[in-house]
Amino acid sequence: MPFFPLANTSKSSGYCTLHNYPPNNWEPIEQCQKFVWAMYSDGKNWITKNLGQLGIGESKTYNYSDIYQGGDEIAQPLILLQFRRTPLAKQLSVLPDHEFTYNKIPEWRSTVGFSLNDAQTSYQGEINPFPPKASLLTFHPFIQYFEVNNYFLFLNVEKSPVFREEEIEIYEGNSKKFVDSIKIKNNSASLIPLDAYHFSADQLPVFVCRSMAGIPFGLAVSQNKRMLSLEHTHPPASFAVHGERFKVQGEIKRQWFNILNAEE
Repeated sequence: MPFFPLANTSKSSGYCTLHNYPPNNWEPIEQCQKFVWAMYSDGKNWITKNLGQLGIGESKTYNYSDIYQGGDEIAQPLILLQFRRTPLAKQLSVLPDHEFTYNKIPEWRSTVGFSLNDAQTSYQGEINPFPPKASLLTFHPFIQYFEVNNYFLFLNVEKSPVFREEEIEIYEGNSKKFVDSIKIKNNSASLIPLDAYHFSADQLPVFVCRSMAGIPFGLAVSQNKRMLSLEHTHPPASFAVHGERFKVQGEIKRQWFNILNAEE
């Protein structure tokens, strides 16, 4: 597991807490101090920053605004944190490989979260670079109602630092009707407002990107800005218990892509 994501949005502030201790006690893991490095893309290179050391058994929280300031309303560069032994150049043309052996069951993860005023929400996660030729299919049952603003949050990272834009298509799952298409950006956290589409409680939004993969989330912000909610969906492969899971995922995607193409 090479990277820990540190995301930010225009509606909430991002943070990431790293833990320098293994998530289980049965895999042989080297216990040592680790240097923490941050990386983000400027569209041409990966910009790096040394954040100091993390001792054995220690945890530390890193805030997005302490590393990067800026970004737009829709997409903000995704910061990647990595444990390292050796230093990095100030600029990189490709993401570096990791230098440690990591746990697999479960993965070595960080606490990835967002804060707004006194509210916080988080999940335990990590991120690996997605291939540039990949796709996304996700169903989004996380619309909330009554004084809540709803957003679809999409995290993507690729090995290349070069920015590119693609489109996420939005459909209504029951009728298969096309709703809208929105631009998203790689190596970024892209935020899509959902309330303008007026999805009802018995409708299921479907999000499709035919040319970019990523991690999808539902982010909800109460209108009084006192509560946050963050939920992520799982890829179709996670619903297959036996057999070749990724072949099952490929077939599920193929069928839905064909259905939604026919309905446009």
